[in-house]
Amino acid sequence: MTQKDFYDFREENNTRQVSLIRLVRGALKNWILILIAGVLLGGLFGCYKIYAIHSQKDAMIEDYDTYTSKLTAYRTSVKDYKKSIADYQASIADLSDYCENSPKMKLDTYHCPTSTADMKITAPKDGEITENEITAVKNALYNEVYFGNSLGEVAAKHNMTVSDLRELVTFKLTSTGATMRLTVISETEEIAEEIRDDIINALETKHKTIASAMGDYAISVYNKGTQTITDTTLQTYQQKQQDALAKLQTTCYTAQNQSTNLVKPPAVPQYSKKYMLVNGIKMGIVGMVGGMILAMIFFMAMIIQKGKLLTADEIDGEYGLKTLADFSAENAPAKEGETDYIIARLGNILGKDSGHKIGVVGTASPKKIENLAGTLNEKALAEEADFSFVQIPDIMTNAGALKSIAGTDAVIVAEEIGKSDYSTVRREIALLAESGKQILGTVYF
Repeated sequence: MTQKDFYDFREENNTRQVSLIRLVRGALKNWILILIAGVLLGGLFGCYKIYAIHSQKDAMIEDYDTYTSKLTAYRTSVKDYKKSIADYQASIADLSDYCENSPKMKLDTYHCPTSTADMKITAPKDGEITENEITAVKNALYNEVYFGNSLGEVAAKHNMTVSDLRELVTFKLTSTGATMRLTVISETEEIAEEIRDDIINALETKHKTIASAMGDYAISVYNKGTQTITDTTLQTYQQKQQDALAKLQTTCYTAQNQSTNLVKPPAVPQYSKKYMLVNGIKMGIVGMVGGMILAMIFFMAMIIQKGKLLTADEIDGEYGLKTLADFSAENAPAKEGETDYIIARLGNILGKDSGHKIGVVGTASPKKIENLAGTLNEKALAEEADFSFVQIPDIMTNAGALKSIAGTDAVIVAEEIGKSDYSTVRREIALLAESGKQILGTVYF
């Protein structure tokens, strides 16, 4: 590189592109300090968390007791609502099944076939029956219709259950006197008549058993009739069942909404030494990670602030210089073989002209520059290369050293990755370009 090259192709600017990976690697060289910073901050955070929990001991115990009380009440409410909803749903299922399948609910209340028969309890021809005996007989017959087993055969005959049959039957007793009325409703007048007559026959069969206990009496049936009527009583009954079903459904829906609106109390931690220690460790880990990250950022900032070289490409790539050797790289060849390679490359660059004097300059430590110049001289002598190397002290601060460059034919620049100042190296390259001496390449430590 010459002065013309530098001023033709180099533009001064105040920006610098820095590789983040290189910054991280540079910062990690201080891993012990980074780890110490993490441990210190982690310990501080952990101790603070333990202290904070311990200082709230009484409040935490009180809050946890309140929480357990609310949680118990919440679970009890959920359990009660579940039971209530299950009961409502079972009742709705039963009542819905009844409304759909009950013979009484299927009847048309405006065209309801109805069959009736009046009955009277009479004394035998030559006997008497008292009022109390009449009442006892009427009650016995009433109980037989609604609670006895005489209707079992009648229900089986008409393919229905006894409970369904009893819903179609009304047996009314007069408050005084010996008369009774049997009323049967059904799908048709014929079926209503048949059921009525079957019930009367069953009662007449049963009255013999009753008579043996109550005394001799007779049942006379009169005033039979069958007609289709508008049964307002049945209409009221059916409407009542439908209303009951709707009410159950509404109540169940309300209970379901209320159960979904139950809010579980937010959990609160229970004070204990284990809880305090675990949270202290967690916070300590957070603090440790945070401390290490902060330390990493600090060292990265220091690297940027100090402006140290991070890679060989920062100078060589910017100015188009050749990297003769990079001893800082992890996979760099052995120093012995690398110096042989430097001599070979310089021989190719300088050609066969004799007597070349090469200056070794740079911001690397004087000891490293001295060793590099000495090693290169030994290699050149051993390989009978017709050039020599001379160490030139810091040209940035030593005017005499800067003047001595005039006595050289070319220069080699030696820098240290992570130690040489980026701005200083740039100024150094500018001075070398200004001198007009060819920069043969760079060596990095």
